[in-house]
Order: sequence, then C-alpha cells, then structure tokens
Amino acid sequence: MRSPTILGVRPTVLLGLYRWRVRAHPGKELLAAAGVAVGVALIFGVLVANTSMTRSAGDLVRSIVGSAQLQLAARSTDGMPAGVADQVAAVPGVRNAVPVLRVQATLVGPGGRRPVQVMGVTPALAELDGTRTQGWGRGGLPLAQGLTLPATVGRAVGAEPGEHVRLLIGGEERAVVVGTLLGSDTIGTLDGMPIAVAPLALLQVLAGMSDRISQVLVQTDPDRLAEARRGLERVAGDRLDVTAADHELRLLETTARPNDLSTGLFAAISAMVGFLLAFNAILLTVPERRRWIAELRMQGWAARQIVLTLLFDALVLGLLASGLGVLLGIVLSRTLFDAVPAYLAFAFPLGTQQMLTAGAVLVAIAGGVLATVIASLLPTLDLRSPRPDLVLAQPGEAGEALRPAVTKTLALAGLATIALATLLAMLAPPLTVASGVLLAAATLLLIPAAFDISTRLLARALAGVRRSVLPLAVVELRAAATRSIAVACVAALAVYGCVAIQGARSDLIRGLDRNFGDYLETADLWVTTGGDDLTTNSFRLPAGALATIERLPQVRSVRRYQGGLLDVEDRRLWVIARPAEDRAMVPASQLLAGDLTAATDQLRAGGAVAISQAIADDRQLALGDTLELPTPAGIAHLRVAAVTTNLGWPPGAVILNATDYRHWWRSHAPTALQIDLQPRADRALAARAVHAALGDTPALRVQTAAERTAQYASLSRQGLRSLQQIATLLLIAAGLAVALALAAALSQRRPRLAWLKVDGFSSGQLWRSVLAESTLVLLLGGVAGGLTGLYGHLLASRWLQIATGFPAPFSLGGLEVAATVGLLAAIALTTIAIPGWLAARVPPRATFQG
Repeated sequence: MRSPTILGVRPTVLLGLYRWRVRAHPGKELLAAAGVAVGVALIFGVLVANTSMTRSAGDLVRSIVGSAQLQLAARSTDGMPAGVADQVAAVPGVRNAVPVLRVQATLVGPGGRRPVQVMGVTPALAELDGTRTQGWGRGGLPLAQGLTLPATVGRAVGAEPGEHVRLLIGGEERAVVVGTLLGSDTIGTLDGMPIAVAPLALLQVLAGMSDRISQVLVQTDPDRLAEARRGLERVAGDRLDVTAADHELRLLETTARPNDLSTGLFAAISAMVGFLLAFNAILLTVPERRRWIAELRMQGWAARQIVLTLLFDALVLGLLASGLGVLLGIVLSRTLFDAVPAYLAFAFPLGTQQMLTAGAVLVAIAGGVLATVIASLLPTLDLRSPRPDLVLAQPGEAGEALRPAVTKTLALAGLATIALATLLAMLAPPLTVASGVLLAAATLLLIPAAFDISTRLLARALAGVRRSVLPLAVVELRAAATRSIAVACVAALAVYGCVAIQGARSDLIRGLDRNFGDYLETADLWVTTGGDDLTTNSFRLPAGALATIERLPQVRSVRRYQGGLLDVEDRRLWVIARPAEDRAMVPASQLLAGDLTAATDQLRAGGAVAISQAIADDRQLALGDTLELPTPAGIAHLRVAAVTTNLGWPPGAVILNATDYRHWWRSHAPTALQIDLQPRADRALAARAVHAALGDTPALRVQTAAERTAQYASLSRQGLRSLQQIATLLLIAAGLAVALALAAALSQRRPRLAWLKVDGFSSGQLWRSVLAESTLVLLLGGVAGGLTGLYGHLLASRWLQIATGFPAPFSLGGLEVAATVGLLAAIALTTIAIPGWLAARVPPRATFQG
C-alpha cells in the first residue's frame, strides 16, 4: 500500500529533506533557531511583565467578601463606631452584617520586617462563605487568638507560631503573639499576600481604636438587594459610603490603569521587536533558501511542492525554536521578574507573585512560528521568474542581491508607515501603542535603502584609498546585501526598542523626581511612620514629645502635616493637607492651570483646593468651580484654585490646608511632623535629637528632606519597575540577537573568505575586514534604530502624560542612544572577534564547501 501524499509529496520525503538540510547546514539552522528562541523569549518575557496587578487583590477580596453584595465603608482610617454594624443588621433585607477593621502596620520579627495590612475580623465572617474563610465559622478552625499570618509573610520576618513579634502601628510598638501560619495548601494564592488577620477586639486594642471598625460587609436576602441598599443609605447619611462589596477592585483597577497602560505600551513595542528579531533570524537564511529553491526548480519540482517543503521546514523549526524560547523566557522571567511591583501595597492588599499564564505561552509560540513561516516563505517570490538559474547567476554571492525597485518600494513604504504612525498618535493618542509598533516596522523598511545609499557613498569615498581593509569591507557588504541588511535590521530593532523604552522611562523618572522634590522641600526634617505610604499613615505622639521637640536649640518651628486616602467614586485619591505656614502649598513644577501665587493665597486662606487634571476631567471642573468632596463630616464644598498633574499618584491628588482637613475629617492626628531648623543647625545631629525626644521608638522615623526624597525616588522607581524589567530584558535579548546574527552571517561566509584567500588576501586582512564589516553594519543599524527610537520616545512620552497624568516631560536622550549603540557594538564585536579570527584562517580548499 502506497503511503499518502500531500500535493504529490510523501511526508517521509518532507522529513527526509528537512533532515538533509539540517545535516548539510547544522550551524546555520542552529543559529537561526537560536535567533528565533531569543525573539520568542523576549515576547514571553514582556507578556509576563505586563501581568496585571489586580489579580492577586481580586483573589483576596473574593476570598473575604464571599457572598456579600454590599458594604458600608468609613471615609478615613479613623473608621466609624462599631455600633453601626448593629444598625446595619437591623436594616430590612439584610441577612448578615459582618464588621471588619483594617489597619496598616509593619510586622517586625527576628528575621526582618514587612509592611502588612492587618484585618480585624470575627467568626461571623465565615457566614459569608468566602473561599478562604469557611474554616473560621462555628465548629470549624477557631480564629487564632494572636495574629494569623500567611506562611510566606511569616518566613519573611522569621515568625513562628506561639512566639511574639512586634507590630509597629499608629506610631507605637506593640508585642503580639503569632497564632497560626497558613500555607498555600490552606489559603491558596493568598499565601503571598502582605496581610495579617487578628480577632477584631485584639486589633482594636493594638491600634488604639476601641469600639471602631472600617467597614461592614453586608449579605442581603434574595430579591431584597435594592431595599437593603436604600436602608444602608439611610444609615450612612452623608458621612459613610455605600458601595458594592468588591468595590475595592474597581478602585484598584483605576489606580493600576496608568501602570497597565504604560507597561502595555512598552510591552507591545518590545513584543513587536521580539517578533521582528525572530523574523530576521530566519531572514539570514534567505540567500541559502533561494539557492535551494532554484536547485529544486531545475530538478523539476512544482511551485506548490516547493512552498509545501518550505512551510514544513518553517513549522518544524518554528515550533522547536519557540519551545526553546519559552523555556528561556521562563528563566529570564524568574530572574528579572521575580515579583510584581508592590508600590501600591500601602493602599491595596497586593500579592507579589509573578504569574505565568498559558495564554502568554501560546502567544509567544504563535509569534515565533508566524515569524518563522513568513520569513521562510519570502524566497518563494523567486517562483514568479521563469528562469531559476538567474538566482545562481546574480552578482556577488548567489541569492544575495536586492533589486533597486524593491529597495525603493520598501523605502517609500517606510516613510508612509512613519507618517501613519504620526497621524495615529496625534489624532488618537490611545493608538500610540500601534504607532510604536509601526515605527519598528518602518525601521526595517528603511534599512535596505539606507544600506544601499551608505555603501555607495562609502565606496566612492574609499575609491582611492590604499593599504586599508575598508574598501574590501564595503565590497563584501554589497556582495552579501541581503545578509548584511538582515544583520543591520537586528541591530536597528535592538536600538529602537531600547531607546524608545529607556527614554520614556527616564522622562517619567525625571518628572517624578522633580515632583517629589518639590513636595518634600517644605521642611528640613520629616517625622513619619517611615513606610512607603505617601505620608498617609497617622500616628499618636508620645506624651510631651511635641513640646520637647519645640524646645530643642536646633529647631526653629514644628508643624503638623496631615493627609490620607479618600475613596471618591472609582478613585482612591491622595489627600494632602498642608499647614498654611508651609513654604509652598502647590508643587510649582506640577501646576497645569491657575496662577501659583493666587492659588497659594487661596489655599492658605481656606475653603479652596488644588486638584489633579484627572479629577477635573471626571467632574468637568474648571478654575473657580466648586468641588463637592465626600468627607467623614459630610460633603465639603471647596473652590478649585489650581489644577495639577497627578503628583505621582495614579488616581489623582487633592491639596487643601490642614485647618480645612481637621474640620472635615474630624481628626487632629498628624501623618507627619514638618520641622524647620535653625540656619546653621547640623541636620543629622538635629534628627538624632528629635528621635530621642520621641523616645527612640522604632515606630516613628526621623528623616532629613534629602533622605525622605531618596525614599520617594526609590518608591517611584519601584512603581516603574516593570518598565525597567522590560527594558533590561530587551537589552539582553538585543545583545544576544545581534551576536547570533553576526555569528550566523559569519558562518555563511567561509566559502567566500576562502575565495579571497585564493585571491591573495592574508588572514590578518580578512579578520580586520570582518571586524570592519561588522562595525559598519552595526553603525548603520544603530543610527537608523536610534533615530526612529528617539521619535518613538517622543510619542511615548507625550502619550504617557495624556493617558496616565504622570509628569513625563520629553528630553532628548542623545547620550542614551550613544550608550545603547556602544554597548551593543561592544557585545557584538567582542562576541565576533575570536570566531572572526578563526573564520579568517579558513584554508583555500574551503572554496569547494557549502
């Protein structure tokens, strides 16, 4: 029985031809596969880096709220009277009303310290049937009398059940016993969450919040949700919020959206670069495939059979190389992306595990296979010619020539692509992601024309030069045009991606540094709880400490700074309450609308507010309009005196004076002390004196303005960590891709180098020529990629300011371009130096090989 055929070709023949090609050109196929693997690793890595931060928080919220549909929430960390839970339970339609107290704290053990959100609960929480709390109900696992910790948190601080740890909470140090450590076998993905659970009564004592709670989770009777909500709104009045039980997830989505948008932009650019790197890795084999197609045609193979053969080769190579690329990507992800950025942990309960999803694996493999197939089928364009022998008769190396008409068409297409990218970014800023991808494609389209023009000009300039290998290098580059262009494309893509991403990230960092510098320059010393909390954690001062500080000889004045977080609709706003005596009420560098002097006067006088652009847009507010702000004391009506950037906090910020804050928040508890020193006071000595006046408590930290600024700078960089991870991965992948491209090109040159040996060139001349060729190609690709990268950087920075509200003023990163090109060139030339020397020593008899 005859075996089945596909288009007249038996599968065994397809497999045999592929095996023959691999055996005939093992080095070329291996290098091509390695190039594809690097591209796929980049795609996979950026997909992992772009994992949304809301997933872990979603698991926690759903695990806790269970079947609760509504919640009654306080508007400040001071909470509400615990008796409100009883009022809620009496509302018609309410089945269960479960009180919860939530407090930010720092857990300190023998092995370290960890910021956590402590949740005070009762066994009634289990009645909501949360996926991780059923065991806390009647007859189940009793709620531990001390702290219940995820095992990961316990290990991080060296805590063991039955032993005491310290809890830094509300400016005080408390000792508390660890009751239970729960691992992933019990609480699943919550094991990595920065949380702690305690009995409600215990946490109220630890936090000094007797008879206070933060929220009431509400489960309603079936079909009585609307009735219950109306009853809750009567209980809430204008001082509490009634929202969905999982409302925190919507708040987190709004907060994380700018990070997701910026990461998504850079991930899209990097993924496209990864796809094109894989494409160019196969493109290096195009000349050899063109020669192979010509030979098959002269042997009588039909066009469709040749296409089938190439497609089979591409699928096998693409799948194998992409699988290897995913494995490499996993290694890089575990190394570079070991944790999700936790800069929002003070405001939301976020886990730190990085998530590897099946979707990321499938997309990465599909991208690698698609790139391999497209590049492998490019030689089929030769099937249009009735003369297959013309490929073998082309000037230079067979299969390497690129027709002038093709070069011109590609250049025009590249210019049109840049114009389209510009149009999209200007008319529809959300499409800047597509613009970044288009610029990467345009870079490739322009390389052939840039190569042709630059090598022609070099050839003319070097026409009369003697005793130099440069003329030989230019001749060799033009003789292997397709291969040289492919290497230049790899270099251009690498530089484009690095410059666009690093440039936009640097703009963000500079903008945030300037913002926080302005914010913190209003005092010489800051006294806070010391966490990465944007100065939102209030604290209690030791008795007599304030008076003692004011009497210190180094101290000129002391002011109470206040602030916090306020949930308004779907935004968790940063509230900044400055004393009227502060040096500046509004960061001058962040002002978008309004007069700085007039706004400062209005804020100091009271009844006025400065708001972020995002808030102004949401509420359709202009200067002089009234902002209705829900507060713990009711709805505050404040006049808009200025509009600013988001001040580094994604949902936006509100600035008012401390007197207005104390009135509407009903609180005198500071979140910081701002201390001005005498003109010649030593700040370090003054800081130690202030800390001593506070009783040297570890729950409070005294920092100079410079130290606090450095902490905020670290916090902002942590917020941009995923962008740095993507940029780092791109640089690593770029270096590998350029090195592999040069190695692949070199492996195909042995016969040509042998011919040059026959013509009388020495090994030293050939080696210098190889290095010169590599340098010229890298320089061409680097310049092209640098120019389009700078333009991509400009578009990205513009879009980031529009879409995220972050301060990200564009600055020309010429040094960054030069550094990127120099680094890649150093990596590539170092990699190619020894193989180049060995290749230059090829014996003349190798002319009969390949």
